[in-house]
Amino acid sequence: MKAILICLILGLTLSYNPQAAITYGNTYCRKYNPQYSSYAHSGGDCANFVSQCLHAGGLDFSGCAHVNRQGMIPGCTSLQNCLRSKYGWKKYTTRPPNYQPGYPIFRISHAHTLLVVGFQGNKLLIDAHTTDKCQAPIDEKDLVYYYP
Repeated sequence: MKAILICLILGLTLSYNPQAAITYGNTYCRKYNPQYSSYAHSGGDCANFVSQCLHAGGLDFSGCAHVNRQGMIPGCTSLQNCLRSKYGWKKYTTRPPNYQPGYPIFRISHAHTLLVVGFQGNKLLIDAHTTDKCQAPIDEKDLVYYYP
């Protein structure tokens, strides 16, 4: 039974395509995809946008808490909980070894979710909503990383 569960969890994680998430993020970082709800006028859209990116990369959030009618997760904490419980992703307080773009990061101090889309030298580049950003460099203070 444990082997089946491990294979299932690994299969869910291995089916994730970070490049597809990046492509989606770069496409919709300054405009909002009309197929999804926007939370821009009700306190932010950051986790909703990043969940859309992750979904474009192959993740399915069904069975997770606080999923909206389009199957996305508009809350930072709920998205983190889903990534840990459903996909077994780990939380890192420093950039993980061999870290690659296409994965989310979260600001600790003010509950903000961003998608890492590349590197500029050693600096991370992110796409985000709420304060719309496209391939913007970010200071790595006050972050947690989620990574398989």
